[in-house]
Amino acid sequence: MLGIALIHAVLMSIFVYDLVDRQSDFLHQQSLEQASSLARSLANNSTSWVLSNDVIGLEEIISSQSAYPTMEYAMVISPDGRVLGHTDTDKTGLYLTDNVSKRLQKSSNLQILVDNNRLVDIAAPVMSNGNLIGWARIGLSQERISEGLQIVTLNGLIYTLIAIAVGILFAYFMARGLTAGLHQLLTIADGITHGQRHVRASIDRHDELGQLARDFNQMLDTLNEHEFKIWLAQEKLVESEERFNLAMQGTTDGLWDWDIKSHTVYYSPRWKQMLGYSDKEITESRDEWISRVHPDDLPLVEQHVQDYLDSKIEHYEQILRMRHKNGEYRWHMERGIAVRHEDGTGYRLVGTSTDITEQKEVERQLFDEKERAMVTLHSIGDGVITTDEQGRINFMNPVAESVLGYSTEEVLGKKLDEITSLKNEETGEPVENPIQRCLSQGVVVELDPDTLLINQRGTEHAIEDSAAPIRDQENRLIGAIMVFHDVAVTRQLTREMSWQASHDVLTGLYNRSELENRLKKMLDNARKEDEVHAFLYLDLDQFKVVNDTSGHIAGDELLKQLSFLLQQQVRETDTLARLGGDEFGVLLSRCNKEKAKEIANKLRATVNDFRFIWKDKAFDTGVSIGIIEINAQSRDVTDILSSADIACYAAKDLGRNRIHVYQPDDEELATRHSEMQWVTHIKKALEEDRFILYAQSIVPVATDSGYAEHKEILVRMLDADNNIIPPFTFIPSAERYNLMPAIDKWVIDHAFLYLQDHPSSITINISGNSLGDSDFLDYVKHKLNEYRLEPSNICFEITETSAITHLTTAERFIRELKKLGCRFALDDFGSGLSSFTYLKNLSVDYLKIDGSFVREINQNPIDYVMVKAINEVGHAMGITTIAEFVENDEILRTLRNIGVDFAQGYGIDRPTPLLD
Repeated sequence: MLGIALIHAVLMSIFVYDLVDRQSDFLHQQSLEQASSLARSLANNSTSWVLSNDVIGLEEIISSQSAYPTMEYAMVISPDGRVLGHTDTDKTGLYLTDNVSKRLQKSSNLQILVDNNRLVDIAAPVMSNGNLIGWARIGLSQERISEGLQIVTLNGLIYTLIAIAVGILFAYFMARGLTAGLHQLLTIADGITHGQRHVRASIDRHDELGQLARDFNQMLDTLNEHEFKIWLAQEKLVESEERFNLAMQGTTDGLWDWDIKSHTVYYSPRWKQMLGYSDKEITESRDEWISRVHPDDLPLVEQHVQDYLDSKIEHYEQILRMRHKNGEYRWHMERGIAVRHEDGTGYRLVGTSTDITEQKEVERQLFDEKERAMVTLHSIGDGVITTDEQGRINFMNPVAESVLGYSTEEVLGKKLDEITSLKNEETGEPVENPIQRCLSQGVVVELDPDTLLINQRGTEHAIEDSAAPIRDQENRLIGAIMVFHDVAVTRQLTREMSWQASHDVLTGLYNRSELENRLKKMLDNARKEDEVHAFLYLDLDQFKVVNDTSGHIAGDELLKQLSFLLQQQVRETDTLARLGGDEFGVLLSRCNKEKAKEIANKLRATVNDFRFIWKDKAFDTGVSIGIIEINAQSRDVTDILSSADIACYAAKDLGRNRIHVYQPDDEELATRHSEMQWVTHIKKALEEDRFILYAQSIVPVATDSGYAEHKEILVRMLDADNNIIPPFTFIPSAERYNLMPAIDKWVIDHAFLYLQDHPSSITINISGNSLGDSDFLDYVKHKLNEYRLEPSNICFEITETSAITHLTTAERFIRELKKLGCRFALDDFGSGLSSFTYLKNLSVDYLKIDGSFVREINQNPIDYVMVKAINEVGHAMGITTIAEFVENDEILRTLRNIGVDFAQGYGIDRPTPLLD
């Protein structure tokens, strides 16, 4: 039994030794495989970070591996031995000079640098495109495994000794159980060697073999726990790398990494894409960056980089322009962080670049808009004040500063009520602050039109104002704007314009418009209340004499003095107005016809008794007055004014300085009324251009005289249906009511237009009214210059009566236009009593013998003698003669015998439209 026990003891010792040796080999091989796996994983995961020289990214990867239970260290080094990343960050950037590290410089395969009982150090190459760019080193501690093996060995020896000591006593009983347990342990050890980590020894014994089995199982549990921790660390490393890659893909920023020592720069694909380049079009040279920075920005940017590396500034952040591949410059925002040695010297600068071109464009547009707004606010004539949502002032433009008497800086944060006050100009009552109303109600608020603003100096400004809410994009009320302008001048002008709208500027009396308004009210009163009123139409007699002899200034003074005198003679309830020119109107409230005649006589006497003195001249004055009663039967305002005007003209026709009462059945007034109606038609025709030019030939009497035929221009009016209205129908009314100047101007304008396209010789009639019009001569001169006609082709024809009546102005008219080359004809010559007397004062080219002598020249010897005399006098004065009303060949032969130069009449040519 002893032998058996001894043999058993020897076998057990051999088993323990073999078991420990196998486990030692297994754990050692496991450590080598784990270190190799970790080194390869670190090498693969570090490639992009080594290329980008990103210390932060490498340290994150390395730190995820430091969780491995037996990790002594993990590092990534460059081929020249510089530590790019280390679990001990203090060693980052240092160079490894030990003999073990130097061996890496001569190989690019996986290397076991250290393999002993204390440490396993394995290096895996970091490769990129077949090129060695660094080494990933993993150091795993072997001390815990050695300690575990020593414990197992010691326990085995102890158990062996105990087994030898007691084996002799229990050899027989334990032989079978011991042999089975050892066999089980050997089987399990062989399974573990082949990778079976789940097997366990199931020896349920309380002896040494049972303790050995339990220790063996505990060692397997510890090994599995370490392997699980390594697996978790690797999973975290993969997750971290994936998270970083996704972040880089999702950002719009470009990444760059500048190795200051080697002057190389890693540019991320996104950085290159931002400038329009593919990944292979830009090298890792710093010149790639320098060559694309705008020349104006480069000095400042480089200085900024240097100041940051020298720690003169805390952050590197710079806005610059980078040239795109298409040639345009785009705005970039660069931010970076330096990686420094222990002494603070930077050896790397890593950062991002963001394209902010669109942002800069928006900023530029916003700046331009702000500048335009500020220039506008400083240029406009309105005052502008803006406030916050509490009504505190945050801006005033120069106009507002001037009105309020404060600068913007003085009132910032104050409310409008604190620096000014508002009141109603009419009542003096305070006016509520429009900004506060606007903010409380959230709507646009306008001030009353009669608001006064009183500034700090007590100066009052009449203003018009509005306040509007300011809202943000979410429609939240963030303040208010008040816009106002000083309307003191406007209000004064409004008052003046209102006064001028109802008053005559020269005399201060009411004007025609105001009189018509009051007349309408008076007529309404007469119809509703059956009241009787009266209207007086006053026209000064011989007023034109004052104007012609002493000028318009004297005439204006006469009107002002007479207005004052007339105002003294009317009642407070009456209305005295100047209707225009030398015409006045008086509305007599609640006044019958008899009382109106009494007041009219009083006014006539006042004017008649007044002597107007101007300089060294004295003028007698008079007035003709027309009276009309206003009652319920009166038609309308126009009819009342027209009837009173007719009555006034009737008073003038009856000898002037008289009163005439309008009666509906008065024949004289009916004639005047008819003429007044033609006035309306004539004015309407002028407005609607309903006139037409006719022409009648004036031919030489003698066929061999050498004279050329020419035409006399005549005018006809068209009614609303374009029917011809002969001149004798409307001309008398036009002459009586001074419309001939307008008609003559129409004729001149259209005749001159005709001459532009049809050069020829024409004669144009000029009325006496036009000769008396001070502006008519200038009008003719202007048109001659405008149409650039040959003046010698134009002959102006004036009647003898008109020339004598307006002798002074006729002489001037003829003289001025003859200087320009125009010619003149004196029409109806011989009809006046003193024709020959005035002829020598008028420089005319043609004498048109009055048709009343020509028509009966073959039947009446006196007419024959008159025609012959006029012809002889005209020739004696060098004037060409023209006979009118030549209606047959007999008259033409007689005129030829007498020697008359030209003939005109229905026997020669009937008037026809000028453009036919």
